[in-house]
Amino acid sequence: MAAASRYSTDRDVWRCIENRSRSFLLYVKPRGEDQRMKTILLGMALALVTAAASADDRYIVQHRFSGPDGLDPQAALTLGPDGKLYGTTLLGGTTDRGTIFRFDPASGKLTTIHNFTEEEGSQPIDRLLLASDGYFYGTTRYGGSDDFNCVDGCGTIYRIRPSGDKFSVQHFMSFGQGTTLQGGLIEGSDGRLYGTASLGGPFACHDSQARCGTAYAFSPKTKSLTVLHGFRFTDGRGPIGRLLLASNGFLYGVTTSGATSERGVVYRLKPDGTKFQVLVEFANTNAGCQPTSGLIQASDGKLYGAAIDCGAHGAGTLYSLTLDGAIAPIYHFNADGRLGDGSGPAAEPLEIDGKLYGTAKNGGLPANDPNRIGTLFRVGLDGTGFELLHTFFGITHNEGLRKGQHHDGAQPTTGLTLGPDGNLYGTTPAGGLLPWPGKGVVYKYRLSD
Repeated sequence: MAAASRYSTDRDVWRCIENRSRSFLLYVKPRGEDQRMKTILLGMALALVTAAASADDRYIVQHRFSGPDGLDPQAALTLGPDGKLYGTTLLGGTTDRGTIFRFDPASGKLTTIHNFTEEEGSQPIDRLLLASDGYFYGTTRYGGSDDFNCVDGCGTIYRIRPSGDKFSVQHFMSFGQGTTLQGGLIEGSDGRLYGTASLGGPFACHDSQARCGTAYAFSPKTKSLTVLHGFRFTDGRGPIGRLLLASNGFLYGVTTSGATSERGVVYRLKPDGTKFQVLVEFANTNAGCQPTSGLIQASDGKLYGAAIDCGAHGAGTLYSLTLDGAIAPIYHFNADGRLGDGSGPAAEPLEIDGKLYGTAKNGGLPANDPNRIGTLFRVGLDGTGFELLHTFFGITHNEGLRKGQHHDGAQPTTGLTLGPDGNLYGTTPAGGLLPWPGKGVVYKYRLSD
């Protein structure tokens, strides 16, 4: 599909005829052009149509949330030791405070294994971590014990067995430690868990009473939490996304705002909280700005991430970063242009065999369809070879739907997970069952036949 989108816009030749999530090119014969060339190009166009249809057939909705089983999933899935996929929903369940679920790729069955109560926390928005002790660990944005600085609770750290039993709250956050946990956890070589809080912390934050957030370490053995760094606005505000423990022993993370330009930063620090350093301020809008997801370290040793805004077309970027902080945009999204590749890449990318796989929460093809709401894509580590794999269609009305037919997922904001069968799995917070905006879906994209 990338080849189909890179056609000339000069006075002669091309018209783009778009059909749903597939597009093809119709060659218009310029004056004096040889008829044989027309035949060749028409053949190429038909080949592109066939390839696009094949790619789109690889996408399959696996589960549509209904509310009692959860709604608004905003976390990537985690592969469990049993070959099943585990995730959370922000809302829904028996108390409408969110759920933890298990999905079996083999049978397509989804099972709710926990419903949150106010005391346990509410709105689990992060990817679950399968730790070395065999438990899943996660966080909630709100809920937990009372703290007068947090009207709805400051959030919790919890754990649960893959079987769904032995759920327990491991730590109740306080305002000084950080609140609004929406970054997820990683496990360090020391057995501690590392994460971020988007608000709260020990320091005042510019002109806001909410404070700028923290990076913290939590010990499952002692149940103690240590604030590694409190943000002060000048070094970033609103840390978000998972931290990355890179090969050089530093933790890397991003903030979605703050610093001089108020467009976010990339920072690093040691696991003991020392040597904190801002590596990048997103003042150069060409590289993107306001990242909402963490970084990965790819097979070439570089770090890669997504920025939801700015870039050459104001639709976000994918960027690479050396361990010392030299940043370069590798792909600029252009949702309103002829590429139709999407806009607003909000999720952490996934590397498979030297290619980055990801999602963008808006845009897609055909460019004139108001129902296109997000894309699934892959691209080389150097930004070349972009392929639009799927356009999500969150149809906002019933026109054209047959009885019993349901909508696609919509507005993908979460990353992708490689399943035990070698296929990609993900979630969307919208779409699925009628009426619009739906309650979200779990989907699969087949990488192989």
